[in-house]
Amino acid sequence: MGILPYWDQNMDLEITPWTPYTKDYYPVSVNLLHSDQLGEIASLALGMDSELLFVESAETGRVGPLFRENLLMPGHRPHHEGGFSLIFGYSAMMEALLGMFTQAFPGVRAGLAVCGVWDRFMLVDECKVIVLVGDSLLLNESKCMGALQEVMSAATSDNGSCSFFAEKFGYRRFSIPFETDDVTSLAISRILFDFEMDATRALLGPPPEALLPEVFREHKR
Repeated sequence: MGILPYWDQNMDLEITPWTPYTKDYYPVSVNLLHSDQLGEIASLALGMDSELLFVESAETGRVGPLFRENLLMPGHRPHHEGGFSLIFGYSAMMEALLGMFTQAFPGVRAGLAVCGVWDRFMLVDECKVIVLVGDSLLLNESKCMGALQEVMSAATSDNGSCSFFAEKFGYRRFSIPFETDDVTSLAISRILFDFEMDATRALLGPPPEALLPEVFREHKR
C-alpha cells in the first residue's frame, strides 16, 4: 500500500485551448510571473520526478502552468472562496515527502486523486496527482509554502538540470497507459477496495472522508 490515502472523489480541470499541455517550453519559468518562490518549488518538483500543476487559494487565486492565463492577466483571476490547495503530478518520491510534510506541518493534509484534464468537452489527459489541502481558511499560506520549499530543497539533490532541459527541449506531459500496468495486481487492488466487508476495512483502514474544494468536483458534461 502507498503512503497517502485517496481522496473521496476524483478531480477534473478545464484548461484553455491555447494551454501548451502536451509539450510545454515554460513549465517552470511561467511560475516566476507569480513569484520566485513558486518558480523554485516548480523546479524542485521536476527534480523529484513530479511537477507543480497549480496552486489555488483565496490569497493567490488559481495560478500555475495549467492556468497561465491568470499569471499573464493577474487582474482577471477568478475569485476563489475555498481554502489552500496545491497540486503535484504523482511520483513516489513526492508522495513520501508530502506524507512526512503533513506530519510535521500542522493544518495541512495530502491525498491522491485521479485528475481529468479537459479542453471544453474533450478529455486531453487523465493522470494521477497528489493534492495538498489546508484544513481551514486560517492556514498561513506563505508560511506553508516557505516550509515546503525548504523541505523540498533538502530532499532533492537536483541542481536545476531537470528544469533546464525541460525548458530547453520542451517538457512533455503524458500519462502511462493502463495496458503497461500489472493487470492482475490492478484487479486484486480493485476488488479489495470494492469489498464492503468489515475485515477488509480493518485491513485497509477507513475510506477517506476529506472533501476537496468545489473546483475539484467531477466534470459535468
